[in-house]
Amino acid sequence: MRILVSNVGSSSYKFSLLDMAGEEVVASGRVERIGDSPSPYAFAVRDGKSGEGVLDAPDHLSAVEHVMAFLVGEMHGPPALEPLGALDGVGFKAVFAKGYTSSAIVDEAVMQGLEDYIPILPVHNPAYIASLRAFERLAPSAPRVAVFETWFHETIPPHAAELGVPRSWVRDHAIRRYGFHGASHRYVAQRTPTLLRDLGIERAAARDLRLVSCHLGGSSSLCAIQGGASIDTSMGFSAQSGVLQGTRCGDMDPFVPLYMMKAAALTLDEVEEALMSDAGLAGISGAGGDMRDINDAAEGGSADARLALDTYHYGVKKTIGGYAAALGGLDAIAFTGGIGERSAESRAAICAGMEFLGVRVDPDRNAGLEGEGQVSADDSPVPVVVVTANEEIVVARETARLIAVARGQA
Repeated sequence: MRILVSNVGSSSYKFSLLDMAGEEVVASGRVERIGDSPSPYAFAVRDGKSGEGVLDAPDHLSAVEHVMAFLVGEMHGPPALEPLGALDGVGFKAVFAKGYTSSAIVDEAVMQGLEDYIPILPVHNPAYIASLRAFERLAPSAPRVAVFETWFHETIPPHAAELGVPRSWVRDHAIRRYGFHGASHRYVAQRTPTLLRDLGIERAAARDLRLVSCHLGGSSSLCAIQGGASIDTSMGFSAQSGVLQGTRCGDMDPFVPLYMMKAAALTLDEVEEALMSDAGLAGISGAGGDMRDINDAAEGGSADARLALDTYHYGVKKTIGGYAAALGGLDAIAFTGGIGERSAESRAAICAGMEFLGVRVDPDRNAGLEGEGQVSADDSPVPVVVVTANEEIVVARETARLIAVARGQA
């Protein structure tokens, strides 16, 4: 079975084509700056065929058309697929749709659910809708599967999902904590016990492991995992919540936007735009939402940039401590995502002061690590590891499973 995994951004499209027999990546690539041509692209196949350059991608449909042309051999040589009929399915790492938390084969009801939640995912869902429509047109025989980021968090107990809003809101509008980054946290939950064994670290069996997964990047969330299941997570009803995001505010007093609408005569749309685009790390630092730029500004003497870093690290540290309490102890911490995997400085700052929990980072090991591995000291009661993100394999496996069920092959 060949599954195309689609990772859709507001102005980007990334893909991986996997042969599920051996879970091997056959081809991969990306198109960036969609809607702002010329759009840079890079495509590659495992046999060495590759190409990069710029193309015209005024919308997601045109970006997908270019990708399909590459896969069937109309760009850069022999095909990765024969006809498009060789494509068994397309999996989307989707975020959230009204009425859906589990994965689902996409039909018009799913499309309507995505439409209904555009107000809380104004950047994500329009791009997913456009890409889903593109594949409906270009590869109509290939089932499309939405692997929603909420799926992994279905095991969160009611007391952790409750947001304390009026019961009519819950009853009529399903307001509760749903959580996101589910594919990433699921992969961390599956990978960490194996990684600990490979490192020779003996801890609780996988079925009992108390783990905090830290997905840190431009969008960040943490997850408390017990025995491979999510029991709490930092994002709530929307991806605007939790720890600081690159440009989004994270958790805040709900009366702040209400006050600003009255005190500064801001409209609802103006408040929404400010909290999505000019808040979070960008709002504090004045240097944008990219951690690399913020670090550079802090090293250059910017007090605001330093405050942004300190606030971000403090929020992550505080959440880890809370999850240690929720889990009744801590057996491991795992970092993943762009910041989690590549910023030794952030890992060190987050773990500093958590020795009382049994967390001791080895400075040299942490600074020198590339890829997966251990960053904690050998005598640290709680191991700290870095897990290389692989959300694509989670999406591909779930897509293949649902298609097999639909075909009566499960």
